[in-house]
Amino acid sequence: MTSFPAPTPASAPRSRAPWATVATAAAAFATLVVAPSAFAANRPAAGDASPSPPATPASVAPVAPAASSPGAVAVVPAKAPRTLVAAGRREAFRAYVTSGPGAKAFRRIREDFDRDLLSAPFPEEPRTYGDPSPRRRTSERVDLWRAAQDVCGYVGGVTEAAALLWVATGDPRYLEKAREFLLRACEWSLDPSGWPGGAVRGATAITYNDEAHFRLWRKLPLAYDQIRDELTPDERARVLAHFRERGRASFAWIEEEGRISRVLRNSLKVEPSSHPIRFMPMTGLAALALWDDLPEESRAWWAATYRFYREQFPTWGGDDGGWSEGAAYWRGTIEHAAFQDALLAIGDPSAYATPFWRQHGYFPVYNVQPYPATGFGDFSNAGKFNLEPSVAEYLTHVARVTGDGYLLTYARLCSDSRPSPAERGLRGLDRMYPTATEFLVRNFIAADRPLPAAKPLAQLPPDRFFRDIGWVSLHSALGQPDDDIHVTFVSSPYGSFSHSHAQQNAFILNAYGQNLAIASGYREFHNSPHHNAWTRQTRSKNALLIDGEGQKPQSRDATGEIIHFAVMPRATWAAGDATAAYRANPKLRYVERVRRDLVFVDRRYVVLCDTVDLAQPGRISFLLHAERPLTWDGAERTAFIRAEGATLSARLVPEDGGTWEAQLSDRFTEPIDPKYAGQSFAGVVRSWGNQGHLQASPTTAARRHRVYTVLWPERGDTPALAQARLEGSTLVVQRPDGRTDRLAFTESAVRVE
Repeated sequence: MTSFPAPTPASAPRSRAPWATVATAAAAFATLVVAPSAFAANRPAAGDASPSPPATPASVAPVAPAASSPGAVAVVPAKAPRTLVAAGRREAFRAYVTSGPGAKAFRRIREDFDRDLLSAPFPEEPRTYGDPSPRRRTSERVDLWRAAQDVCGYVGGVTEAAALLWVATGDPRYLEKAREFLLRACEWSLDPSGWPGGAVRGATAITYNDEAHFRLWRKLPLAYDQIRDELTPDERARVLAHFRERGRASFAWIEEEGRISRVLRNSLKVEPSSHPIRFMPMTGLAALALWDDLPEESRAWWAATYRFYREQFPTWGGDDGGWSEGAAYWRGTIEHAAFQDALLAIGDPSAYATPFWRQHGYFPVYNVQPYPATGFGDFSNAGKFNLEPSVAEYLTHVARVTGDGYLLTYARLCSDSRPSPAERGLRGLDRMYPTATEFLVRNFIAADRPLPAAKPLAQLPPDRFFRDIGWVSLHSALGQPDDDIHVTFVSSPYGSFSHSHAQQNAFILNAYGQNLAIASGYREFHNSPHHNAWTRQTRSKNALLIDGEGQKPQSRDATGEIIHFAVMPRATWAAGDATAAYRANPKLRYVERVRRDLVFVDRRYVVLCDTVDLAQPGRISFLLHAERPLTWDGAERTAFIRAEGATLSARLVPEDGGTWEAQLSDRFTEPIDPKYAGQSFAGVVRSWGNQGHLQASPTTAARRHRVYTVLWPERGDTPALAQARLEGSTLVVQRPDGRTDRLAFTESAVRVE
């Protein structure tokens, strides 16, 4: 059994009091949901920046009743429970978990619960740890911030599991455990305003630690929905008083921090915020769970959520199924799908019905390999991501719901050594979500739908352009990771905003099961010095610098655009324009054009053509990164990357034939936090270690630069080097396999002969 000591106190100057705007935001959002047309209203005024203690959440204004979106109320069932195991489904659930497909997962959940949790004490309430602003977190404060989340994840997970175990077995011991944890969690304070004086209660309020709140609010109302009839009137009153206060603050915060009422599908026009968007499914689920108990609040929450998923979601992508925040944050769709599953359970035909939901599974199909590999955007797991068991389980569910056999085939490629949700049980309940119980319920909801027949991924197009987010993914053998050459190229309208990086016109190349040209760097914690000064920056990507400068990070103006995408008989061609991304950097206003053409020839090798036009003479730098130190042959202007069982050569051919020089390094300009360096992550990624970096540049400045790069991946430990030269405006490539190709680039076409 894990113990949870109270966080030690910490203090820091206060720069902003987010609680001060909660009442304003609650009233504003209530007004917005009274009539759906009012969602275009202006954002509430900014809060008081005074460092004095904030107003308490008790001042949150009552939420007015909302007129629902058309059809929203009509689909809500007449009787509770309306979440998890819905009214009339208890016997079916018992059969599913005792003798049906859910029996294995349920048995493991029950074994873990009986052994570790049935007699476990309720943990101590987390205490505040100083200024909660994300930008003021130190490495030590991050530990306290995460510790509070872990306590909340544990409390919510135990309460949910106990409630479902009781529903399935009728054993009163589980009911008492669910009751105990629910009632005691609802005694926790939602007023952290005394934090400037030291460690106080209130650390789980959304305005103090939104991740801690998230782990409670996404579970406690649903557990209550299952056991409400077993509570005394006094117990129900206490729970509902807490839920009313927590729910109102949550609803207000989502609007204040994320402008949820105004965000747009596939757009940054109204600047969105990642966490409030991620919190929308639990808002709708809490509304369903509390439909009879808090009718005014629940109808406002339901109307906003129902409309959000019908008209506004997803902000980070569109009909093509892309997710601009990257492969790791794509996992957030699993959370959003919880609301789709709730709709599925109550028979709403809109569940999983939009083009995005039909296509979103293809984002990992084309961008995530079964083996750990780097990718674009923030990665919390030591800079790598793979087809995880939980993702495989989720995509199996989506395949069942949508009848898509390709998703099932991809899910079955999972080779991760970690247990599947069915085998995982309740291990790591403090840190893990979705939990095994969530997967159990999700699978139960769709159990009456047959799995589709698996379809070979080779039947799919090997290349895919996610036009909604400006990502291009190219494959030589989709679905065969040991044979596949996989190239990802990004030039995105989402810029470097949110969890995206300054990465326009950058590429990643993996081949034969190995990371070769990687996206460099780590995110030990959000806004760490290394994360800010290296990982978010252009210098950490396989991209270009101009006079040592990159694109502007954390900016929705630092955009790129895929201006051409074409699948041709012998090649696939993509061209990206990153001019705006570089010009967003105030030091690079003299940039006139930055274009990169990428050609995947015969699904065997890649040719780049970089064109940079400047209003004044300058130098460009070609960047290349690898897991291990690179080597450079100056005479051949060629870099070499070596991995275990695969290599990559990168030959540079400048149009002017000038001299180039290179700098090699196996260190970051901003080191990793020592606490993380050398550690392993989750038994999958070996370590947070140093990487190899190349920066190659012409020795002379010029107003125009054009350089070609031939990237040749090869199996084995010995690199193969392509010869390349220019004949006029045509690049002639003499391939290591004995063939010769001629590539001619124009503004609007590429010819490969």
